[in-house]
Amino acid sequence: MKKFFIKNKINFLFLFISFICIVAVLGIKNISFQSTAWLYGNNDASFMQLGWYFFQNDIWRFPLGSNPNYGEEIASSIVYTDSIPILAFLFKSIRSLIPGNFQYFSFWYFLCFFFQLFFSFKILKKFTNSDLYSLVGSIFFLIAPIFIFKINWHGSAAMGGLLLCTLYLGLTKEINESKLSWIVLIIVASLIEYSSMLMIIVVYSFLRIINFTFDKKSFFELTKDFFLISSLLLFTLYITGYFEIRMGDTLGIGFGVYKLNLLSPFDSFQSFNNIAWSRFLPDIKLTRGEELESFNYFGLGQILMLLLSFLFFLNNNYKKNLLSIRNNKKIKAFILISVFMTLWALSNKVSFGSYTLIEIPLNKYIFAALSLAKNTGRMFWIVNYFLLILSIIIIYNCFEKKVSLSIISLFLIIQATDVSVGIKSRINFFTPVKVGSELKDPIWENLFEKYKVVKTTYPISWPSSFIKLSYAMEKYNIEKTNLVIQARINRKTAAEARYNIYDSFIKKNLSSNAVYIIDNPGHLRHLKHLLKNENIGFFYRDNIWFMVMNEKERMNDNDKKIFSKMKPKLLEINKRKDLNFRNGDGYYGFGWSHNINKPGIWSEGPLSTLLFRTDKNYKNLKLEISCKPYITKKNNVSEFDIYVNDIFNQSIKLVKNDQDEKIEILINEKIVKKNEIKVDFKFKNPVSPYEVFESPDSRKLGILVKNIKIISY
Repeated sequence: MKKFFIKNKINFLFLFISFICIVAVLGIKNISFQSTAWLYGNNDASFMQLGWYFFQNDIWRFPLGSNPNYGEEIASSIVYTDSIPILAFLFKSIRSLIPGNFQYFSFWYFLCFFFQLFFSFKILKKFTNSDLYSLVGSIFFLIAPIFIFKINWHGSAAMGGLLLCTLYLGLTKEINESKLSWIVLIIVASLIEYSSMLMIIVVYSFLRIINFTFDKKSFFELTKDFFLISSLLLFTLYITGYFEIRMGDTLGIGFGVYKLNLLSPFDSFQSFNNIAWSRFLPDIKLTRGEELESFNYFGLGQILMLLLSFLFFLNNNYKKNLLSIRNNKKIKAFILISVFMTLWALSNKVSFGSYTLIEIPLNKYIFAALSLAKNTGRMFWIVNYFLLILSIIIIYNCFEKKVSLSIISLFLIIQATDVSVGIKSRINFFTPVKVGSELKDPIWENLFEKYKVVKTTYPISWPSSFIKLSYAMEKYNIEKTNLVIQARINRKTAAEARYNIYDSFIKKNLSSNAVYIIDNPGHLRHLKHLLKNENIGFFYRDNIWFMVMNEKERMNDNDKKIFSKMKPKLLEINKRKDLNFRNGDGYYGFGWSHNINKPGIWSEGPLSTLLFRTDKNYKNLKLEISCKPYITKKNNVSEFDIYVNDIFNQSIKLVKNDQDEKIEILINEKIVKKNEIKVDFKFKNPVSPYEVFESPDSRKLGILVKNIKIISY
């Protein structure tokens, strides 16, 4: 036993350091498997835990990763909640032995710290054969900004150990002798995180091709190996639940946005959360996408070490010292791989700070294929690690052991001092991670004891009200919900879910076992217009509007007072109002959707409603609507009927694509009551961009309404 501990003393040291790190990041109270509240402090951790909660409490299904109660109509699988499928499968298989309020993410972060140290040490030890030098070098990886900033924020992407394991196999093992290790690594990566899996597949493919010899036997061997890996990988992806959504729905909006900037390795500031990662270097103004998913700051110590290593590499005085590195075929292969990964990370839009140097137009099908990896800035992570490894071993080879150890120790001190300001934002020794948003009003507990389904009036992949309700759904043992965050959803079923729920409201056919979370004021006004005389309770508690069937008597005086004041929004006479979906407090009810961060609102589905009021009673009114129809090769005319206060007004046919049209709706005073006007657009042939191969967007679009104006005449 003593020999075992002595032989593995470094690994035990790494276990101890990893434990200290996880306590520092989460706080001692939050490392318990039964401590879950801290996970509900931000969106990413919240849907990781809540996805696991519903998965844990469901029966086993096939595919194994299927998670239908988390999302209902828009459900997919445990993969798309970033819940670390490999651990989800493990702990669900022993769920009879674990409590209901169980989390494994503190354990996951512990593993992330350990493997970050373990594989970086193994790589450096292989090239230096020095325990002490490799130990000091491994600390660079432990405090690497690209690693630390993902901890307790984006759990599945925090496993830098996957990429370091990739570098370990590629730099220290012969590719033809380590096939089984590569297969296991790829399969394990697929059970953890998609983009890491993709990077590992690319690296493995490059290494096999680079080492390929042009003969019949080698070709057969290469074909056989790729067929085996592809078969095993596809099977794993299938049973894990990757294919629970359509292939087109895996395409994400973000290619060319979440990309590497040429200055990303030197930009230390993340403006989206106001965190600086350098005490010395100034903020470089990059786009939000480049700072968010493409954060790649080296750290001042690493920058200086890279510069020094590069000078040594070019200096002929050190040519003999670096001969083993210059002639190392594996290092040469990774230099080539690094060039490819860097170009991929830059995408088709190469930027230097705020300047765009090159922008290559892409065919939409090529763009779609590249969008399988929308967060291309992540592809530079493995390059970041490789450059750090290379600089550390170059310094080791250029000097005597004591001198080289002193040099990297100095650089480590500079690095730690520089990035300490960012690391400090992650340290929670005495201030544990903040508990997620808790609902304080006692009505929630009373209702959730009776109603075990939570629904939103606007089912999408990233609803704004999720963070407020997520902790309560686990706390009160909710059984089903469509109020979810998922990395990917089936866009078609999500669109149909919205149309179906709107239809159920119009037909007054609400679920009797559900609490409905009302997404926005426009929905609330429309629901009041439809259901105010029904036995439905409308409640405003903890800054959330929600409704429950057969619970009208539970409304308190404040609910009734605020609800009575909720009227359609005032549309002033002779004033044009520009519409924007970001303004949730608008003139629209059900059946509208965004214009991808641009002005205007799209009608979505078979029925869309405008709802507003005038300041007083007018004799006759004219509503002018500036809009643009969605015309495609599938529908050369956009047809719809217009109803005003449920009375037919006119039929419209629009045929001009990409051209604004003006619709005039005459409104007789006889059909207007209490100055309130409801305009319904009933579309006969809405079409989605997905149906005509324009984009993965599956919303059935009719017209883009840009502005409205009411005129008295």
